[in-house]
Amino acid sequence: MSAQGLLFKIQENLGSNQRLSAFYDFTYSSSEDNVEGAVSSFTGIQKNSAISNDSSLHTGFLLNIVSSSESGITGQIPIALQNDKLDLTYTNFQVPLDGLNANNLATLIDFEFKDGDIDDGIILGCLKTGEETIQSFDIENSEGFNIGVTDRGHLFCQTFGPNGDSIDVMYSVELSKRNLIAVSTAESFITLSSFDYFNNLVRSLEIPVDQNYISSNSVLNFGGSDSYFRSNNNTDKTFSGSLNNLAIFSGYMEEEFLKDLGEGILGDYSYTAETETIEQRVTGYSETIVYRTGITGYDYVSTGTLEIITAREEFTGSITSASDETKVEGERYYKYYTLNNGDIQTFYKEELGKLHSDSGYVYYPTGEDAYDTLGLNDVSESISAYTETTGIIQGTISIDLFGKTPLTGVLSEVSGVTQTPLEESYSIYTLASSGVSISVDSEDFKKNFIYYIGDRS
Repeated sequence: MSAQGLLFKIQENLGSNQRLSAFYDFTYSSSEDNVEGAVSSFTGIQKNSAISNDSSLHTGFLLNIVSSSESGITGQIPIALQNDKLDLTYTNFQVPLDGLNANNLATLIDFEFKDGDIDDGIILGCLKTGEETIQSFDIENSEGFNIGVTDRGHLFCQTFGPNGDSIDVMYSVELSKRNLIAVSTAESFITLSSFDYFNNLVRSLEIPVDQNYISSNSVLNFGGSDSYFRSNNNTDKTFSGSLNNLAIFSGYMEEEFLKDLGEGILGDYSYTAETETIEQRVTGYSETIVYRTGITGYDYVSTGTLEIITAREEFTGSITSASDETKVEGERYYKYYTLNNGDIQTFYKEELGKLHSDSGYVYYPTGEDAYDTLGLNDVSESISAYTETTGIIQGTISIDLFGKTPLTGVLSEVSGVTQTPLEESYSIYTLASSGVSISVDSEDFKKNFIYYIGDRS
C-alpha cells in the first residue's frame, strides 16, 4: 500500500506525479521481472514503479547479483528481496539518474537496521574523488556526496570541497531500528533530514557545498560508494540493514514537505465512497379532538307477547234448528232473533201466543171458557223450534313485550386532544473521503534501539 499512499500524498500536495522520478517498494513478484540482460551477461534489477512520472526510466540494478546465465541469478533475487525489503547486506542498489541533476533533487529513504551491532556504513553514496594534473600540479577533485551512519548510530554527510574532505554529523538525531530520512540537494547546499512521526518533529542539518563538486553525478548508489574510507568500489557492501522504500524527486524540496510525503510511504491509503442514508424527521403535528364516549340511546328488542283482557264480561250464545213443533192457536211459544256484533254473537227470544196465520187475526168471543172468551180457534200450526246455546266472552289483545339495550357512541363532550407527529424522509450524505494512515509497526520507530543494541561511550 506504500505506492498508493505516496501517490495520494503527491496528488494532494503537488497535484500530479510529474516530479516523482522513481519509486521502489522492493516488492518481489517473480524472478523474471527482476532480471535484465542477454546472452552471457545478466543482472538483477528492480523496476521503477508505475506511479512514477516515467516508469521506463531509472531501472535500478542489484549490483551484486550478476551472472553469465539467467538461471544463475534467479535463485538469488528472492534472497535479496524478502518481506518487501532489499537486503543491503546481500547486494547494493544503484539507480541511474537518466537526466536528473544530482545537485537538484530530493530523495526519501525508508531503511532499517538488522538486529545486532551498529556499524558505520553508506546509505546513499555518490561521492567520487580523484586527481588531475594541471601545469605539473596534482589537484584533487571530486563530485557527489555520501550519506551514511556512524558506528555510534548518527547520520552523517560526507562532501569534498576546495578545502578537502568534510564530514558533518547529526549528533542530535537518535536513530531507531527503522527510520525515514530525506536528502535534498541544491546548487550550494545539501539538507539532510530525519523525521520523528511520534512527536511530529523534523530535525535537519544543512551542509553548504560548492556546486562544482556535486553536479556531474550520473548514478545514485545505496549501500556503498566509490569513495569511502572502507571501500573504493560501489559494489562493496557497507551498510548492515535493508531498504524498505525509496523515492526520488526532481528538484529541491523543503523538509516539512518531504515529511508529509513520507507519511504516504509509511501508511496505507484508504478510500470511502459517498454514501446516502435515509432518515425520518418530525415536521409538525396533526391535532385531533377526542370526544368522550358513553350511552347515546337505547334500542328496544322484542322479548315476547302478553295477552290482556280489554273489556267487561259479555254474554254470547247461539241457536241451532231443532225439530218443528205443533202449536195450537193461543199456545205460548218463543220467537228467536240473532245479534252479531263482531266477536259477540248472541240471540234473544220473544214469548208469544200462537195465532194461526190463516185466521186473519180477527177473533170473536164464543163462550165463557178461556178459549171461548178470547175467540181463539181450535187449530194448530207447525213452528220452527231451536236449541239454545249460551256463554260468556271477554275481549283480549296481544301486546308485544320489549327489552331495553343501551347504545354507546361518541358524545359531544371533549375529553382531550391527540397529537400525531408528521414526518418526512430526508437524505444524509457522507461525502467520499480518502486519506493515508500510518500503519507500520511503531516498535520499530522507538528511539531506544541503538541505545540497547549498540554500545554508547
